[in-house]
Amino acid sequence: MDRGAPALPVLQRMLAYFFERHEPADAAWLSAAAADVFGMVAADATDIQIAGYLKSIARTQGIPFPPKARLTSIALWHIAKAALVRDTATRLLNADLSAHVREAPSLDRWLASRLLTPEELAEFEREAPDLGDA
Repeated sequence: MDRGAPALPVLQRMLAYFFERHEPADAAWLSAAAADVFGMVAADATDIQIAGYLKSIARTQGIPFPPKARLTSIALWHIAKAALVRDTATRLLNADLSAHVREAPSLDRWLASRLLTPEELAEFEREAPDLGDA
């Protein structure tokens, strides 16, 4: 899930390979299955639950259940989870967090406010007004 690529086409290609269904007529159910897998991972499904879903797809479509379903379900889970984590991280990085974060005082000012009496703090502020800005 590199470079912002959407997860659904990748999941759909993986499902097409797994079920050995590459015909245009299969595109609709493969697309729906990819969306279902992505939704399952977003809802915290496990790879075992995805393997069960793959089995139900095979039964519904009348396809013999392919071998290595567990490995495929693990791969599908990782593809979807990587996309979800990437998208969440991108949203957080692009968010205006500065509006929600209060600027912390410098360490010297914080310590002075905790350790000095009010009179000493006032004297400290007069003597070193820009000490924390250095």
